Amino acid sequence: MCYRDEQSGELSGLSRVRSFAQDDAHVFCRMSQAKEEFLKIWDIIHEFYGVFGFNLRIRVSTHDPKHPEKYLGDKKKWAHAESILRDIVKEKHADTYEGIGEAAFYGPKLDFMAKDSLGREWQVATIQLDMNMPERFDLSCVNEKGEPERIVMIHAAIMGSIERFLSVLIEHYAGAFPVWLSPIQVTILPISEKFLSYARTVEEQLKKSGIRVSLAEANETLGKRIRETELQKIPYILVVGEKEETSKTVNIRVRGKKETETKTLGEFTKELEKKIEEKK
Repeated sequence: MCYRDEQSGELSGLSRVRSFAQDDAHVFCRMSQAKEEFLKIWDIIHEFYGVFGFNLRIRVSTHDPKHPEKYLGDKKKWAHAESILRDIVKEKHADTYEGIGEAAFYGPKLDFMAKDSLGREWQVATIQLDMNMPERFDLSCVNEKGEPERIVMIHAAIMGSIERFLSVLIEHYAGAFPVWLSPIQVTILPISEKFLSYARTVEEQLKKSGIRVSLAEANETLGKRIRETELQKIPYILVVGEKEETSKTVNIRVRGKKETETKTLGEFTKELEKKIEEKK
């Protein structure tokens, strides 16, 4: 958990808050191992964001040579560190651009940029090469020659601030989460109170399969309940009535589609489990 004394006018939804959690990891290694460790974290980031459908653009964040006073360490170390980062993006054939002056005060970094559904670009993950903090803390290892060798530290944040990541994710999907991620995956609507018992049976069976489900009882008209559920952008609506109860089926409405289809509860559950497993 981290806390910042933000002024009230600086706060903005989940994207800028006073209290937030961040996933911040540190790798301690030799300078000769830095590229290898960067590439490992790179793969984690691309696998993670690939699941959510983000196309990442990489900013190579370097120091501003016009303002050397803003950065720790000497020019040679900075030049070497920045050359490592450029080699990595070149090797990965990544979509990159340079951010002069965007480096941290202790070292250069690779910032992973993503666009949300409105086309706004956000920095999400970051990998930073820190040559200076280990110097200040006198951190070293013993190398093959039995001599002390100064190490470097790699800062790695996959989500960064979890709250800010969620705000980007909500905008990215415009609230319409894929079924595997939706807080409620299925809503069941009985046509009337008469079919509430069958609706509860369907609910129980889906819950046994680990599916997140809600039941909207028949205290409003069916049309109104369908509209309200659609506004919540729930992936699947199951309507059940006399026909469905008799045949032990469910009438399925898929988010964003006008057509409905009828399937047995077993068929629907099997298809849904497959989509969840494949993260669709």
